[in-house]
Amino acid sequence: MKYLYWICVGILIWGITSCASSKSVPYMIDVESIPAEVLNAATPQPSPILAPGDILDISVMAKNHEVVVPFNKRLMQGEAFVRGTMTTPEEFYLVDQNGDIDFPVLGKLHVGGKSKTEVSMMIQEALYPKYLSELPQVSVWIQNFSVSVLGDVNRPGMFTIQNERVSVLDAIALAGDLAITGRRDNVLLVRVNADGTKQIARINLNDKNLISSPYFYLQQNDVLYVQPNKSKANSAVVVPPTTSLVFSATSILLTIANLIITAWSISK
Repeated sequence: MKYLYWICVGILIWGITSCASSKSVPYMIDVESIPAEVLNAATPQPSPILAPGDILDISVMAKNHEVVVPFNKRLMQGEAFVRGTMTTPEEFYLVDQNGDIDFPVLGKLHVGGKSKTEVSMMIQEALYPKYLSELPQVSVWIQNFSVSVLGDVNRPGMFTIQNERVSVLDAIALAGDLAITGRRDNVLLVRVNADGTKQIARINLNDKNLISSPYFYLQQNDVLYVQPNKSKANSAVVVPPTTSLVFSATSILLTIANLIITAWSISK
């Protein structure tokens, strides 16, 4: 009966700990309980802010195709502008360490710290009416918009986002989801701003309020790090060879001692 009692206690403890750990697995628990007005008032996706290292795809278009050729690298090479087609690095604009790009005819333009919309308007104002008789349409895309997901996920890596729109959940999906041992309540976000300053934030994927968090949408070059839980972290501890040898020797000695004691008891 005594052994049965302890077995039951063990099963009870296992059941309690299993229930507790399973609650930390789902994302945004009870998110359906958030009122509709709160969801609709959620923080909108911020516009990407350009920074050194960004590679830009800029196109200038107008009704008269010929007049905008000098302001388009791709058209200057005699190619039709079709976004998504095969391109070469020479067709893009690299934002240098000063936040500048070298634009045809206009020369150096400072784009660092500006949004894509602000850059579009700046180029429009520089071209019209000085160089063009009609207001052109200017499109700006970040060619290398990417985020990184590291740590306890199934496919860690850097992921390039074509539409420049990626949420925390999108990034996790690209990384093949968190491993079951990954901590969902303490995901680290590292963000480098356009001015070089850095932000550190902790994200709780279990929290239903994540959907309205200012960190729900990621920005260019954001890094997510998923920390393993204590169980996995402890299992990754490497035991030094000398310690392992001591444990093995001790185990052998205990086994021999146990055999001697057993034999001695039988002989009596």
